[in-house]
Amino acid sequence: MNRQSRRATVPYLAGWLFADVLLVIVLVVLGGERTPHEGAFARGPSPTPTPTPSARRSPSPEPTATPAPRTRPGGLDPATRSITVHTDADALVAGSKAARADLEHQVTDGIERFRGRTAAFVMVFGTVHGAGGAVDSGRSDAYATAVARLLPRAEPAFFPPYSEKIIRGDHDSSGDISSGTARIELFFLLR
Repeated sequence: MNRQSRRATVPYLAGWLFADVLLVIVLVVLGGERTPHEGAFARGPSPTPTPTPSARRSPSPEPTATPAPRTRPGGLDPATRSITVHTDADALVAGSKAARADLEHQVTDGIERFRGRTAAFVMVFGTVHGAGGAVDSGRSDAYATAVARLLPRAEPAFFPPYSEKIIRGDHDSSGDISSGTARIELFFLLR
């Protein structure tokens, strides 16, 4: 084998070595993960021993295990529900009490059909048009965040406490939505 052919095979072999190492890392990571059906979390509480009466009375009855009830794994329901509200976005962002009261009333009316449930995660998509009719993403984000912050105050029993991890505001860049509209996407826990 001459020197030139050796030089050509070194990068070729290094690429295969990198691919093999990456494959081993992926297998180790996937092998170490637990599925929802493994481990203590999926089994639920451990069975409680219950004494069973025996044919003859003994001083200490032998306990038998009763199986724990099987529960469905928790998580977010993939089917979202939404309500739409509309108000003066700039007035709400500026702290107008009238805009806030109007929005709170719309939110209360909008969630009426979901009474008895609690939102687990909420996304708010706000739309504010700028000059020329295009969506102003900065003002839309500010509007969506103002709506998101208002939701727990409007209906504390329905919405979780405000946190950017649980209630999020973002702009909706769709041009066919009227300015001042906020679409509130509701995610519920599986029942």
